[in-house]
Amino acid sequence: MKTFRVYLFICVGFLLALVVSCKKDLGNYDYTIVNTPVLDTTKVAASYSIERYANLVIEPKIKMNGIDTTSLSYKWIIYKQTVATGQVNTPREISSLRRLNVSIGDPLGLYFVELIVTDKKNAAKANIVFNLSVSAGMEYGLLVLHSKGATSDVDFLVTRNAVPIASVPEKRLKNLYLTATGSPLAGEGRFISASRRTSFTAIVTNWVTVGTSSQLQRVSGNDFTFLRDNESLFLRPGTLINPQAHNLSDLSSYETLINDGKMYITNASDQLVASYSAALTGDYYLAPFTVSGASGSLISVGYDQKNGRFIRPASATAGTITDFRVPANAGQPFNLTSIGKDMVGMDRGITNYTLAFFKDKTGTGRSLYVINFNKSDDGLLGVGRYDMTNLPEISNALFYQANKSSNICYYATASKVYLYDYTTQNTPTVGFQVPAGETITCMKVYKPTPNFNLTDADGRLLYVATWDGTQGRLYELSINPTTAVINPNPLNRFDGFGKITDVSAKPRGAGNL
Repeated sequence: MKTFRVYLFICVGFLLALVVSCKKDLGNYDYTIVNTPVLDTTKVAASYSIERYANLVIEPKIKMNGIDTTSLSYKWIIYKQTVATGQVNTPREISSLRRLNVSIGDPLGLYFVELIVTDKKNAAKANIVFNLSVSAGMEYGLLVLHSKGATSDVDFLVTRNAVPIASVPEKRLKNLYLTATGSPLAGEGRFISASRRTSFTAIVTNWVTVGTSSQLQRVSGNDFTFLRDNESLFLRPGTLINPQAHNLSDLSSYETLINDGKMYITNASDQLVASYSAALTGDYYLAPFTVSGASGSLISVGYDQKNGRFIRPASATAGTITDFRVPANAGQPFNLTSIGKDMVGMDRGITNYTLAFFKDKTGTGRSLYVINFNKSDDGLLGVGRYDMTNLPEISNALFYQANKSSNICYYATASKVYLYDYTTQNTPTVGFQVPAGETITCMKVYKPTPNFNLTDADGRLLYVATWDGTQGRLYELSINPTTAVINPNPLNRFDGFGKITDVSAKPRGAGNL
């Protein structure tokens, strides 16, 4: 009986298998061959090298075996090739278009850029990975601070006029803060100032200081990488952030910051230790301008708007301000300790003399004081005083600049730039007039410090910024090196800014750091 039962089981199993294998399929089915996107790697480069903030452009060839490619979606991501132990290598999406054309603001280094192509009909995917090297993109050039509403950003320009070096390509890098951080800088722009020391030593001063109505930032002079901001720049916590002016001294590595009307000093070539100590003590409130002497012992000079006098640090370490000496003889044209006016501008001009522009506290009076801050305070610093009250449109003047090679200064109203020879008292002439509908928001003579490789451009360009209610523009104008006359036909015009509030030369000294 056991054998019979086993035999029946085997026979039944065999018959079931036979029936299943022979049964005719009466179903109605669709069979589809899944298409996968094909990326043609022979048509594009495998590796790319760009400067930070430049646009990376890659256009791969994609095929679908003759099938329409409109069902494809694209995702470009970027991530580091290597990361430190304990760090997470998080990919970042940079585009959803087939053709990649985006500004890369990631810090210097090596990256992978990956394209992932997906067929939305069947979720089939294909990918391709490219090597990317991001290098420093900011050497010589021009920094443009501009604002829109309650935020600001910085553009970087290189023109052949400002940088007459064949090996340095012309370029414009837009919105460096937005590109680097994903958001613009808070606050309305006030100043931008480059700090650069010519040096062959291991530590080279090379950073940029930016001040807005609510932010103080320090970034790398190589690639605009964030370094420090706000309270981290001060040794004492709780400092009110209200930056108004900044200056790199010609002496050692001293930097002067005017913040909330007070003077702060630092002296270090390494940004990690270049912090501002407490404000210099004393009874004063400074105008938003500062200069230093080109030689001598004057680390920095400010003008006390509260008491109508020039002031300076008592010493490099005293931590307090002091007055200048009263005139050493009756022939001095003015008393630095008793000006009694409001400062409206200050700039360095011919032979590094300082030109200080004032308006009377009451009435319409305007004046120019020329001062020699290039020596120790001997009571003989006054050079000349000039009455500007009756100059054309001087009561409407908004900006002032000095020529580097002649006794000429420039003043700008909302629509015109005037050229004025202050030693001969000649009637000023209009050097440049902006187009109708535009208003001047900034004026700067190009003065790179140091002027390493830039001597042919130093002092020979004037930048005039305008605003038309929608966008900012920047005009690049040439200055005759002999006559100081402005050529009214712009060398260049750049559009698409916010309201430009400051312009600064971006120089380079020796070395690459």
